[in-house]
Amino acid sequence: MSNTQKIFFFTIAMCLVAGSLLTMASLGLKDRQLANIKLDKQKQILKSLALVNPDKDYEDEELLEIYEKNVNNLFLTKSGELSKVKNNEDDALVFVIYEDREISKYAIHFDAPGLWSRVKGYLGLNGDGNTVIGFTIYSHGETPGLGGEVDKAWFSKQFIGKTITNRDEEFVSIGYSKAKVAKMPEEKAKNYIDVISGSTLTSRGLAEGMKKDLAKYEVLSAKLRRDR
Repeated sequence: MSNTQKIFFFTIAMCLVAGSLLTMASLGLKDRQLANIKLDKQKQILKSLALVNPDKDYEDEELLEIYEKNVNNLFLTKSGELSKVKNNEDDALVFVIYEDREISKYAIHFDAPGLWSRVKGYLGLNGDGNTVIGFTIYSHGETPGLGGEVDKAWFSKQFIGKTITNRDEEFVSIGYSKAKVAKMPEEKAKNYIDVISGSTLTSRGLAEGMKKDLAKYEVLSAKLRRDR
């Protein structure tokens, strides 16, 4: 066997060994990676429900304990019933907190179109079925400094205290405004946030996507509003 052939076979053997090691490492880390993704989503849900301080670092075990102690993962049917199991493909996942057997808070997942990506996160609502208590983003691919501002604290804080119904108690969700919301009449301002400067398309996509997703839970929100 010539030196060239030896080098060739040695290179092939090294590639096979390295590939096998990488595959085994990937498989070995997969469970951990999935666990980390799940924990991060739970952290975002807790933030949207105002159950953790967004500026504080928590140990994984602490976050898990807070989540398991407070949050109920339930499914909402089209008729407005809540169930621990998903019985129909159209049932929507909702994250609920109870106090004295009544819903005190709940969070919904949204998946909205941005300019370059899907913007995914959670919106927390008070048990009145109307008032926003938290907003978080856990995934997006928007441009840093422009649409990427959707995951910044200044943007998230705008949502707190907003309402998803107008003065006539009609569902309208939360829109965006190019004019400063602070200069709007108070009743109108409750339904709007400031547009992200230089990123109207991301703001529009987020607002439209959130309205579409919020509408899926309107049967629950409307019931809570009637009962209060």
